[in-house]
Amino acid sequence: MKQFGLSPVALFWLAVVFMVIAGQLIRLSQLNRVIFNYALAFSIDAPLLLIYIISVLFLGVVIWLFYSRAVTTLLGIIGLGLIFGGGASNLIDRILFDGGVADYWHLMDISTINFADIAITAGIMLVLYQFLFHHES
Repeated sequence: MKQFGLSPVALFWLAVVFMVIAGQLIRLSQLNRVIFNYALAFSIDAPLLLIYIISVLFLGVVIWLFYSRAVTTLLGIIGLGLIFGGGASNLIDRILFDGGVADYWHLMDISTINFADIAITAGIMLVLYQFLFHHES
């Protein structure tokens, strides 16, 4: 399957690279609003080493899903790229900021998130769409 003249592998890695670069550039533009989050998703506290292990395992599962061809549609492949890119971007933050992820967008006093969180959520929605409806794009 080629989409826009690109192989699935090229499409996946293009989404990853876009997400990492965009996530880091947006963070740089929001430095005056940054709050560092030292927990996992949903504010789950864990030792830093465990957070790194979970992050790497999460990225490994995404790579496995892609290369096992469990996800085959255009939207699903882009979704996996967004998930991996968002996870990688947050991992880069953790490495740069002593274990913290730079969050900068406040959601009605409920949470503070970053662009990577949005990409991960959007990617999960795209992959779920493939699994629920299995539409070829």
